[in-house]
Parts: sequence; C-alpha cells; structure tokens
Amino acid sequence: MANPLFHMISYEDVEKIVRASGWEYKVVGKTPLGRDIFHIKVGNGNVRILIVAGIHGTEPAPVNASLLLLKLLKEEYPMNYNFKTLENVELHIIPLANPDGFQRNYELFKAKDFIPHWSHVWEEARRNANGEDLNRDFMYLRQPETRAIHDVFNKVDPHLVLDLHEFYAKGGCPPKWADETEGFLSTITDTPYNWVNESIRLISEKIAKEIGRALPWKPKMRHFMAEAQEFPVVPNNVLGTHFPFEGAAKVLIETWGVGLANYLMTDRVSVHLHAILTAIEFAEKNPEKFIKMKEDWEKEEIKACREYQGFIIRGNKEELNKVENLLALHGIEMTRKEKDLIFVPMPQKRGKISILLLDRYHWYNQELEKRRRGPFTIDKIFDISVEVSKG
Repeated sequence: MANPLFHMISYEDVEKIVRASGWEYKVVGKTPLGRDIFHIKVGNGNVRILIVAGIHGTEPAPVNASLLLLKLLKEEYPMNYNFKTLENVELHIIPLANPDGFQRNYELFKAKDFIPHWSHVWEEARRNANGEDLNRDFMYLRQPETRAIHDVFNKVDPHLVLDLHEFYAKGGCPPKWADETEGFLSTITDTPYNWVNESIRLISEKIAKEIGRALPWKPKMRHFMAEAQEFPVVPNNVLGTHFPFEGAAKVLIETWGVGLANYLMTDRVSVHLHAILTAIEFAEKNPEKFIKMKEDWEKEEIKACREYQGFIIRGNKEELNKVENLLALHGIEMTRKEKDLIFVPMPQKRGKISILLLDRYHWYNQELEKRRRGPFTIDKIFDISVEVSKG
C-alpha cells in the first residue's frame, strides 16, 4: 500500500499524525478559523534547526515531508544518511504554518477529483483565512500564524531555518514538464543579502550547496532573488530574508508543485526530505561551525549599532501598547518610561532588526524606499513618532 504522505492530505490528517507521532509537541497558536498550529521538538543537541513548512496553503509537499520526517527519525540512519540518531542537533518543526489555506486547497482539489492543472493555483488557498499572504508579514506580524512562528523562533533561537516551499511553473504545466517552460524542477536560495552577517551568509551558502548535491532533482541555485546582483538590498518582511537579520542561517528549498495535486508527489516530498536530512547530517558533523556563527552574529549586532544610543517612541497609550507588543514579538529590549513613551536602548542583541523597524532614514531603509519595496518601519502602521538618539 502506498504511503499516504505521498498524496494530498487534509488538515485533520496532519493533526492526527502530529498527535500520534510520539514526539514532544505543543499547540503554539490558533488560525483565524480556530485550527491548531503545531510545534514539534526532536532531540536535545546544541545546534538548533527550525523547519517551517506550509506557509502557503497551495504548497503541500513540504508539509507531507515534515510529517514523514517524524517517522524517519525513529529509524537508524534515516534514508541512509550518515547519522544514527540526533546527538548534536535539536530539531524544531512547524509542519503546517497555514492550516486554513492548506485545508482550503485540499477541498478545492477534492472537488476537482485531484486533477493537476495549470489553473489550479487558487490564491484564496495560498493565503490565510484573513486573505493575507503570511510570507509578507514578518515585520509587522499582524496575523496569528506569523505571530506563532515568530514566537517559536524567539524561544528556540535557531542556528538554522529551513524554509520549505513549492512554486508554480508557468506555461501550461501540466501537461508540460517544468523543464519545457522555466527549465528547472527545484530551487535553492541561501542568504546572499546585503547587511546580513558574513558568518550567517557563508554557512547558509555551504548548506545550500550540500543540499544541491544531494537532491534527486537538479536545482537552480538562488533563483528567487530580489535583484539580479550580488548582495542585493531585499525587503525584509518575508521569512527567508527576515530571520537572517535575527541570527539564523537560512536555506529556502522550493519544488515544482503548485497546481500539481498528487502529480510527482513522491519526487516532490523526496526533495524536501533529502534537503532536511542533508542539513541535519551537516550540523551533526559540524556543530562548532554553528556555535561560532551565532557568536560572530552576536558580536556584530553590538558593533553595527554602536552609533545609536537608542530610540524614543511617543504616542498615546493604545498605540504604544501595540508598539510594545510588536517589539516584544521581535525580541527587542525596551523600557516603558512613561505612559506616553517607550525607550529602546542600543546597542542590543536584536540591534539590526531594531534599526530596520525604527530608523526610517537608515541607509538600508532608504534603499528599500528608492526601490518602492519598503521600508517596514513601525511609524508606517502606528500613530507614533520615533526619535533617533545617536552618540
């Protein structure tokens, strides 16, 4: 009998598999429609890896792979990778970040008898039940799903984030193959972004290359780049460009899959499993590289922010309460000085993300404004004023 995780499954199936997995798990949030968002922990090593799957509801293979991983990790040498059990790695998995969109995608495909078609991309299912693209909400954290993900990130403080997705190949696929149109079946993007810590950039690149060699589908490296240039200034509101500013290496793995239903599901799931297991194997063999990376990042955060003494935020009580909540979600240190004032001291551990949220005139934010791709400062969404205090 074929493994059910090589076919599309419903949210209820996801819930059953997580609860019956035998691994430690928590419900870390609720969707707008009241579905649970799960966080699973496996292992107790010093290198923490966070896997996020299913942030877009129309991308099922990463979800299936994350669930199948729960079974594989109970085996010795899973899929013949060179680690017997987790010793140096502590694995954290959010197997389905957008349950409402995922269930809607399943229902829409079920109504079509799971027929793959280029038109079955369903924007309503890609987004959450509030109609928001969750992968554009990692600065303002307006949605319950992104707040839950970021809360897990803060508590775990991962060394590496694996950002699992699927993409849509244009040109009538299927019945055409992806290589008949855009010429690839999988993509990998690390962190070649401007102002990202060099140690984070280099270890992200190394893991991406290791994954690229392991994949059954030859990938296109760094396909989904913000700009066709080296070290681009990129919008920092998506998961994959946001978390590197908060201290984690990141690799995005994307398979051809949106609109395909069960077509090539075994291959698509296998790509994500190979990517995950390759990253785990690398971390098991090289824990010291991740520990040093985090130390380098922490030192640079302090150094990069020394010109600032802090930020003074003024507004009414209601607006400042919202600001306080958002800054806390980003792990930013602050003090409520008076009922109408918040002080954010600098330098601090989350220094760069503080600057990106609070200093509209920082060069990075100015570059985003020139390109009309930002910035994402809090004065754009709250009725407050921000005073920058420099030394």
